[in-house]
Amino acid sequence: MVSSDRSLSSLDQHLKNKGLLPRTRRQYSSIARRIGKKDPIKWLQDHIDPQTPIGTVLPFRAAVKHFLIAHKGLSDEEAQVLLPKARGRSCRLRSPLSPDELVVYERIARKRGDPVRTILLLLPLTGMRIGEVCNLRTEEIHSRQGIRGFIFRGKGDKQRFVPLSAKASQILDEYLEDYHDGGDWLFYGYGGSPIRPDSLRKATRQMSRGIPELEGLCPHKLRHTFATHAIRKGMDLKNLQVLLGHASIETTSRYLHPDAQMLFDALSILED
Repeated sequence: MVSSDRSLSSLDQHLKNKGLLPRTRRQYSSIARRIGKKDPIKWLQDHIDPQTPIGTVLPFRAAVKHFLIAHKGLSDEEAQVLLPKARGRSCRLRSPLSPDELVVYERIARKRGDPVRTILLLLPLTGMRIGEVCNLRTEEIHSRQGIRGFIFRGKGDKQRFVPLSAKASQILDEYLEDYHDGGDWLFYGYGGSPIRPDSLRKATRQMSRGIPELEGLCPHKLRHTFATHAIRKGMDLKNLQVLLGHASIETTSRYLHPDAQMLFDALSILED
């Protein structure tokens, strides 16, 4: 039984021994609760296929693999063999939202209910990973040198400060005043747990239906949109690297996708 307190405690201890971050352990434990009394392999087979976003496939597979190791005594290789194969659907990242498309996106995002609404509006304004936003705690809202933002431990267990623009800060204030109940998590889902990233992925898929401007929309595309707009506005690559939380500037360079207007402006130089 995956969902028993003893099983979850045993799984969490295994994840600690593997050196996984608290955020990752919470995510995998949340997946284990969803599996409940079902066979984990059968559950995984029912929840992933070639059309499932890769950002959903990977944590599902990892959570089930760690459960098999922790409770069945399997080796990493034995557990890997049992996992069903599923490539997953990659998000179309090479075309970030243009300024006009971003206006359409924000208009539709504002029609969603909270906390989905607030998260969707913050993603293209902060460049944060979807998992980082979903797992924010209320206490991680801070000010540094008079600048408001989030201070949290991101990928690689590195502390990171993400400042909020005036627009992002206003969106957050509206949420805190009108919706948030003062609990530990900034964005709650069902059952008192932080909202799940796949809930936001589902929301973006719903938003894109029948809207050509939002074709291929997913949370990670919004991260790429943030990076592209930052470069368009003149941000240097080093500052962007810090904001995105990348260990190397080479990783940051993969997020830079000149849009049609930027390419046209570059070509116009040849005509001078």
